[in-house]
Amino acid sequence: MASPESVAIVDDDALFRKALERVFRSAGFAVESYADAETFLTTYMPKSDGCIVLDLRMPFVGGLEVQEHLVRRGIDLPVIIYTGNADVQVTVRAMQAGAFTVLEKPQSNELLIEQVRTAIARTRPRRTYRCKVALARARLGLLTERERETARHLAMGMSAPEIGRLLGISPRTVEAHRTNLFRKLEIRSGAELAQLLVYSDQDVS
Repeated sequence: MASPESVAIVDDDALFRKALERVFRSAGFAVESYADAETFLTTYMPKSDGCIVLDLRMPFVGGLEVQEHLVRRGIDLPVIIYTGNADVQVTVRAMQAGAFTVLEKPQSNELLIEQVRTAIARTRPRRTYRCKVALARARLGLLTERERETARHLAMGMSAPEIGRLLGISPRTVEAHRTNLFRKLEIRSGAELAQLLVYSDQDVS
């Protein structure tokens, strides 16, 4: 059974935060809420299908600073800035920092829920792709340097004798490297190997 979509609420206004918790829980979301940015940044664990609803102006650490922290930590989740002071300058800064949208308090519950679901849906393909890239890099990181060299040549369709001549090793040693790297990567074919290498080489910055 798939996990429910989740939303993290970061707002120092306790009454407003509690109201949002009820709204999202009634809509079927898994909800986490935080009274300050510091607690959120030190304890929040990113979810695969999640969204962050973030107040802009909070004591000590504001919403824009939270966005910067998320980017530096590589947390690739949509952020909705929900604030009572959404002036043009702040809105531009938030969007440039990567916010999905900026909403001015108060909004109808229906609109807020719709925006969160839209944010999760629209960013899901990007998150899925980045996850595949990260997984490919992690798997390939298990290989030795010689196994990585062998993998690159195998993915190009080269035979064991060809790779052996290129690397100065015997075909039998190439086959041994092939067996080991296929086991480590949990793959069964050259096509799967080539796909892993393609993902690992992608720029997802």
